[in-house]
Amino acid sequence: MDKIDALHNDTLVYEVATNKVSEQFVKDLKSAFLCFPKHADMRYKQKENRLVISVNFVFESGICQHIEGFGDTELISAILMAMGNVIKGLHDYNAAEHEVVIAKENENLIVELFKQYISSTTRSYIDSDWIDEKGNRYRRVIFSPSFNKNVKFCLKATEEINQLIEDARKPEWMKQAEAERKAKQETEA
Repeated sequence: MDKIDALHNDTLVYEVATNKVSEQFVKDLKSAFLCFPKHADMRYKQKENRLVISVNFVFESGICQHIEGFGDTELISAILMAMGNVIKGLHDYNAAEHEVVIAKENENLIVELFKQYISSTTRSYIDSDWIDEKGNRYRRVIFSPSFNKNVKFCLKATEEINQLIEDARKPEWMKQAEAERKAKQETEA
């Protein structure tokens, strides 16, 4: 049974007792996109080893809405389509048929999603780093699948994340030259 864990002003957070995607979560996403928001941001979290999809909307009237719930990769695809004003994916998405993505042991779902985005052709830009009160540095990368619709990542600046961002910033000719040089070194060894 779906339940609304927190309902404060324009914030809807859905948690489910099963590993199925919440039907109400999908219904609310569909309703929000049918109002054609002027701005939408999507973020991801990992809670209890499950993927949480968080979407913020800003409408022409100035009203802001935050909708958050557990989801899967097909729901992410449907949301990305809706960000491009194609609502069919959300309309056809049947939550009862979908299981929430659950992380394997020691798996970071957010980093895995980031790897997929960073290797895609989606427009992106690197925002200024954020440093928390403990001095931890976080890398912020924003992907824009369509105008005023963004997917935002804020990831701890580990060696792996820094390398992924650095590699993504290199032009294609530089990547090819490095691959050729590496292949040449391997054949000589």
